[in-house]
Amino acid sequence: QIKTGSLSRSDRVAKYNRLLVIEEELGSAATYPGKAAFNVFRD
Repeated sequence: QIKTGSLSRSDRVAKYNRLLVIEEELGSAATYPGKAAFNVFRD
């Protein structure tokens, strides 16, 4: 689930669609690091 903090449904849909476009543009370079993405905040 993607939480983007939008105020209305149309804003949420627009942000989600933008994320899909970015993923498509990145192609195979798009990776999901999972929990490792949050390790930068643990210092």
